[in-house]
Amino acid sequence: MWNDVEKIACVLAGKKTKRGKVKLGSREVSSARDLELVVQEGLPSESVGITIEYIFPDDPAPRYQIVPRATLSRRNKNGERLSPEESEKLQRVARVFAMAKDVWGSEEDAREFMVKLHPMLDDRSPFEASLTEIGAREVESILGRLLFGSAA
Repeated sequence: MWNDVEKIACVLAGKKTKRGKVKLGSREVSSARDLELVVQEGLPSESVGITIEYIFPDDPAPRYQIVPRATLSRRNKNGERLSPEESEKLQRVARVFAMAKDVWGSEEDAREFMVKLHPMLDDRSPFEASLTEIGAREVESILGRLLFGSAA
């Protein structure tokens, strides 16, 4: 299974992929365990805007599918962290996007993939499917087939 923690962390931080530690909130992330701890503690609320702006630079609306608008506004205003469940959802979307970048070789192609309806996802977009763990696994299965050379 594809799992490049540094690439996932870079998407969550809104940065181009770089090797080494990436800081998410107060924690540096360089291993799967680091990422797991950040998600369990709750990502900083501003991570939603940073991540969604990185993936969808022309459309801020998807952030409200991660966290409802009023909740996100309150958390940002009060400097609160996301819940572990919200953090997990955001991490899933970042994970799928990071894998799509590897498969397609460019951010633009990965962005197009994330929003395009896909017949293997019951005509949902990979972004929509990635909002649940089961859906994200389906998207990763499609990307895995493309990455490793079988039909998707």
